[in-house]
Amino acid sequence: MKNKILYPLPALFILIIFLSGCLQNEITNPPNQETVQKTETSTLTPTLLPSRTFTPNPSPTSTPTPSPTRVPTHPAESVISTIGLSGPIATPKAQISGMAWLGETLMILPQYPERLINQSGFPSIFTLSKQEILAYLQDPNPEPLIPKQLSFQAPELDAQIKGYEGYEAIAIEGENIFLTVEANDFGTMHGFLISGRINPAQTEIRLDPASLKEISLPQQIINYSYEALVLTGQEVITIYEANGQELNSNPSAYIVDRVSLESRFINFEPIEYRITDATALDEEGHFWVMNVFMPIEFWLYTEADPIFEQYGRGSTHSTYLNVERMLELEYTENGFALTGREPVQIELVNELNSRNWEALVRLDDLGFLAMTDTYPETILAFIPFP
Repeated sequence: MKNKILYPLPALFILIIFLSGCLQNEITNPPNQETVQKTETSTLTPTLLPSRTFTPNPSPTSTPTPSPTRVPTHPAESVISTIGLSGPIATPKAQISGMAWLGETLMILPQYPERLINQSGFPSIFTLSKQEILAYLQDPNPEPLIPKQLSFQAPELDAQIKGYEGYEAIAIEGENIFLTVEANDFGTMHGFLISGRINPAQTEIRLDPASLKEISLPQQIINYSYEALVLTGQEVITIYEANGQELNSNPSAYIVDRVSLESRFINFEPIEYRITDATALDEEGHFWVMNVFMPIEFWLYTEADPIFEQYGRGSTHSTYLNVERMLELEYTENGFALTGREPVQIELVNELNSRNWEALVRLDDLGFLAMTDTYPETILAFIPFP
């Protein structure tokens, strides 16, 4: 069911004209490889060897498609439980862009760590323990949580990368940490991968400047690059933000081998709207991605969404245009594909309060933890499985 977008008409008219012009100018073919910056030849530090190996699952091409008659009218939606936050993370400048687990510690990545100076005078990212998160969820009258600020020692990328726009994704394995970086060089988008280590005391992250590597984008869309990271043990895999068939004719992920340092594209399931983060792989090679649509990003809108056509829309997703859901994928020998598991749809507020979920992790077998950036505000939420 398609409803009108509830924005003031004059402002919406001006916004559509402006964004349409931007979109027409910026959606172009990927940049010529001869113009790639010097960092294209940089490599991930060879000291970051895999701690385990991982074999992709066989291709799931034989999985039968459920009969259309079985599509529920309104599948269940998950209601979020907001976890109160206090301190610097609760301010708009936090701009959260990713999360990952370091053992029992949740690492929360701001887009610009250099803007969040800790008590030691260093840039920082935020941390919360799993214990305090679980205690909060069990407490009928909890106090807001105040995340710690972990020192973030990194090269001054804003001086090295033209159009630097901060960090977009984080993945951790053992003491090794990987992050993606986005850049907008006068309308030409670039993506980068950088790695580093977390010290044994878990008091400091130190990135390796020599590991900075530019990674090719499958498509040129303004402000879009690699928003999610997945580690297989031997490979670092970056997932592009837009994989819908109308905007991206070549949905793909980008893989860097951590031993040979070779890189390549691999097929990725066509998925409409934006993919903004991913959980870690489980033992079966499965993981979840956050999949969102905000009506203000009208160029992502489509009436042909195969996932909704197969599984149906929840009650609020049938009422409003925005989309907030998690999808389960698996890593196969032919690329990345949906597992066939029913999506987890989040109960929506309304179109004017679309939540821009930018960070996602699993919380044991209970559900998910997700975070927004600055829109509509900084939110940390627990989302149970339906």
